[in-house]
Amino acid sequence: MRAISLSLMMMLGWNSMYATGPAAPAKLQLQVTAKRTFGGLVRVGYMGGKAMDEFKEDGFLLSANTPTAAFNKTIPGATQIISVSETAVLVEAGETVDMALTLKDNFAALPAGPFSARWTGKHAARHALLYRIDSIYQGGDIKTAATTQQLDGVIAGCEKAVATLLAEANITGSTARKLVDFYEDKARIQLKYRFAEAHPELKTTPGFGDWYLQGFNIGDAAIPAVGSESLTREIVLYWWAGRKLQDSTLTTVNQVTELLSQCKSNVLSGKVTSNWFLVEGRNRGFFPEMKTISALAKATLRPGSIGAKTCDSLYQAYAQLEAGLPAYNFALKNENGDIVRLSDFRGKVVIIDIWAMWCHGCVEGLPLFRKIADSYKDKNDIVFLTICWEAPDSETQEEWKRFSVRKNINGVNNLFLSADRSDPKAQEFMLRYCLTSITRWVAIDPKGNFIDAHLKYSKDENFERLIANCYKMRD
Repeated sequence: MRAISLSLMMMLGWNSMYATGPAAPAKLQLQVTAKRTFGGLVRVGYMGGKAMDEFKEDGFLLSANTPTAAFNKTIPGATQIISVSETAVLVEAGETVDMALTLKDNFAALPAGPFSARWTGKHAARHALLYRIDSIYQGGDIKTAATTQQLDGVIAGCEKAVATLLAEANITGSTARKLVDFYEDKARIQLKYRFAEAHPELKTTPGFGDWYLQGFNIGDAAIPAVGSESLTREIVLYWWAGRKLQDSTLTTVNQVTELLSQCKSNVLSGKVTSNWFLVEGRNRGFFPEMKTISALAKATLRPGSIGAKTCDSLYQAYAQLEAGLPAYNFALKNENGDIVRLSDFRGKVVIIDIWAMWCHGCVEGLPLFRKIADSYKDKNDIVFLTICWEAPDSETQEEWKRFSVRKNINGVNNLFLSADRSDPKAQEFMLRYCLTSITRWVAIDPKGNFIDAHLKYSKDENFERLIANCYKMRD
């Protein structure tokens, strides 16, 4: 249960496996200037960890009363793209990056980000290259293009300008050059994304999705060396927008499957897949596709990596909720202080509404709960329970009792669950029912097994029919 607990309660960082061995670290020497008051963090994102398989981020606080500050940061030795307050920088092992950021007077100035940047030193042209690529492509005027052919002309102009920059940067390393080429691919598809959003009428034209993705490869070997979390998210965003243009029926299951099958970045695939388990599990509980994704993750993610361990832990957590498996036999106090166990209702269908007074959607659903429960009041083989998930202090519990009377849900089947995560019994309930959000409805059969551990939101027009179907499954 400890592994399940960690996975449900923590969001883990992105990791990477691009570097293949120890190398001299790089050094970032950063000067930040704010011409007006700016109190905030200057964030540096990079690949790190013992095996260079974790996404790292450090923040330097720029005081509101300090117009200029200097920071130094050692970057693990590897050819990679780091980010410095939304500015991408190509870094190679053993070198020093002398960089200066100035807070923009106009945040709309290109490239995007709160700071303008400049570099000095021996490799200034190379360090500035990605920043300048962004300036070129983000400056591409989509207003002058009404067709894909016209945008291709805009792109050709951007590519010509970048070719000039590449000549000035004098990049000799093959790894660095592949990274720059991929970064331009990212900038190009970002420009196409802007164009597609500006011309929604073109999205359904034949071949538009193929044109959009032309020149972009989610399986590019350079992707594992992208050490910026925000940049990797952009990569997935722009790629998946293109896949949806090619086939609008694709789902998030397809997205995760394709990433696991094609993407060479263990960290990106692992992060997207673990996030998929978290989001889908929170919204839908357990469903059959989780088995497929879990098997594929085990087959493709590096054994022992953070992504592999997190995906497996999350799968095991949500797999507890599979229909037909025994539901955890909780023991909670009702409003009279009596202990009520799930096993007390053996032989009956049990419908549970988990709610909280602070949850607007939960409170909105209570009248429907009362209505449905009343419609079965003459049935002796079904029972409806409410479980209020709140802080355990006496004042809150007294308010819960008064609130329950006002909402007409009071009675012996009105139960209380402590929201104190240090309470072992409360934590056990939360882990065994994967309680990560509310409102939450659960249906359990007369044998104590799950019918559906994550019923749809009660405002769904078919919700009463769902309850009726659960009741029909009592035999």
